[in-house]
Amino acid sequence: MDDSGPYERYYADREAAGERTVLWPWVLLAVVVPLLVIQSFVVPGESAEATATQAYAVPAPVAAVTAGDGEFPVGVTLAPGDYDTPGPGPGAACEHVRLGTDGVEVARAVLRGPGALRLIAGETVTFSGGCVWSRT
Repeated sequence: MDDSGPYERYYADREAAGERTVLWPWVLLAVVVPLLVIQSFVVPGESAEATATQAYAVPAPVAAVTAGDGEFPVGVTLAPGDYDTPGPGPGAACEHVRLGTDGVEVARAVLRGPGALRLIAGETVTFSGGCVWSRT
């Protein structure tokens, strides 16, 4: 292959005319671009070991099998299944409200004695009145 390609002719013409070829943009790109690439992978203020450890240090949530008063997403903080309660104390009442996966109320009950309930993953249940519910 001969050395008379378009770039060789361009640079030869510039040299013949006494014009210098500007190299600083290429030098700048050769230095700055790799530095930017390296910087994008560095987390400031932490060692690589600490960063990797933090990524895996978060434990997976464990669904409970007993619940008191509160709102519980079933399958996330409360395990799905059948639950029962001995009921509230004498003369008291407790209540549960189940919301389906779409947020619409599925069931509501007020208990003055023992009760049972089936919870399905994806629902949300709200207990109130002081009853303790346990999975059977």
